Amino acid sequence: MRLNKIVNGGRLTTDGQLLSFRLPSVVSEASVHRLNIQNMKTQSISSSWTLFLKLILPVMWIAFFGTLVGFILLSEDGAYLVSGGTVTPMVARIMAFLFLFCGVLTFYLLFMRLKRVDIDTDFLYVTNYFKTRRYPYHNIEKIVHNRFLMSNPVTLYFKEAGSFGKKITFLSNNDYKEFLTQRPDIKQLVT
Repeated sequence: MRLNKIVNGGRLTTDGQLLSFRLPSVVSEASVHRLNIQNMKTQSISSSWTLFLKLILPVMWIAFFGTLVGFILLSEDGAYLVSGGTVTPMVARIMAFLFLFCGVLTFYLLFMRLKRVDIDTDFLYVTNYFKTRRYPYHNIEKIVHNRFLMSNPVTLYFKEAGSFGKKITFLSNNDYKEFLTQRPDIKQLVT
């Protein structure tokens, strides 16, 4: 009985004869790019709050208040209990739906546009936590700092539109300020 070894998707006998061979699956450029990003040393210039504000908080808020509003919309007792008898159940349903709609719209306008930004010596790596894209520094047209409550959102405008559009917004951290001091060519783009 001959023992077989599996080599590169094919079977190779002990005497070296190849019995069958299957080509390995084609590796896409995107997966190679993803592998290269994971192997490179990058530094995040985005706040650690980005993941929480972009994904976790909206999902938890919508799940909780969506369930509550669903209860109000679908049951007579729910609408009556929420209104406390001061308004009709139909008005309570409309108010609950508007509350949910305004909350979702607020999350969309404020937090869903946020991206995480990592840097290395030559490129910005921008991710929305589902896909990652690489932008060269020379593609940055201008950088705008905004003051919003206690956070520091930064908007990068690109010369050419990429996968995420012509601009991206992220919450900066202290490493971002250090990055600007190390790269005066990028710092001159700040307006």
